[in-house]
Amino acid sequence: MKKINEGIEVNNPNTSAQWQIVTWIRLLFGLHLVYSGGAYVLLGYLPPIWGDATSMVGRFHMSLDELGLYPIVKYIELVLGLLVLTNRFVPLAAAAELPITVIISYINIFVQGPIEHRHLFTGVQELFLNVAVLVSYGAYFRTMLYPQTRPQWLWQELEAEPGHAAPASARPFTLGAPQTWAFFLIFMVLVMTASWFLGTPTRRWPPRDYVPPILAFVGMLISYRIASNLSIKPSRAG
Repeated sequence: MKKINEGIEVNNPNTSAQWQIVTWIRLLFGLHLVYSGGAYVLLGYLPPIWGDATSMVGRFHMSLDELGLYPIVKYIELVLGLLVLTNRFVPLAAAAELPITVIISYINIFVQGPIEHRHLFTGVQELFLNVAVLVSYGAYFRTMLYPQTRPQWLWQELEAEPGHAAPASARPFTLGAPQTWAFFLIFMVLVMTASWFLGTPTRRWPPRDYVPPILAFVGMLISYRIASNLSIKPSRAG
C-alpha cells in the first residue's frame, strides 16, 4: 500500500516541484493584479504622483483618466487577477495583461527609475511576474511560434503540426471561391458607405480607405495561386 501511495505521489503532477513553483508564481501574479486593480476599484486609490503637472508620469495618468482609459485598465487588472487567482483562463489572462505590463514597466524603469530607484524594482517585478507566468504556460502558445501556419477556425480541432499553408485540397486554380468574393464585395460596400458618410464634404472616399483592401485581396489571390500550384505539382508527378 505504501508503494502504491508513493507511486501516486510521484506521478501526481500536483506534487511536482514544477507545479509548486508555477502555482506560487501564478498566485503571486494574481495577488499583484488584484491589489493593483482593487485598490482603485474598491478604495479609489490614486498614485501619489497623480495630479503633479510637473511630472510626465503625472500628466500621463491624468490624460488616461480624461480619456476614460485609466478606470478601464484598473477594472481589467482586477478581473484578470481574479481569473489568475482562481486558476481560470490563466494563459489568456497573462497574455491580455502583457501590454499593460510593458507600459507600466517602461514607465517605472526608464522614466521614473532614474529619478527614484525604488521604481526600478517595481518595474522589473511587474515584468518578471507576467513573463514568468507566460513561460510557465508556454506550451499553450507553442503553435503560435510556428513561422508558417494554415488557417483554422476557433471551433476547429487544432492541427498542431506545422506545415505549408496550402489549400486543404488540391484543385485547379480559380479566381477565388464565390463565398470569398461575396464576403469581399459586402466588406467593400460597407467600407465605401462608411467612408462616404463619415468623411468630411471635401474628403470622401480617400484612397487610403479602399486601396488597401483591394491590394490585400489581390495579394490573397496571388498567394492562393502559388499555394495551389505547389499542392498540385506532387500529384501530377505521381
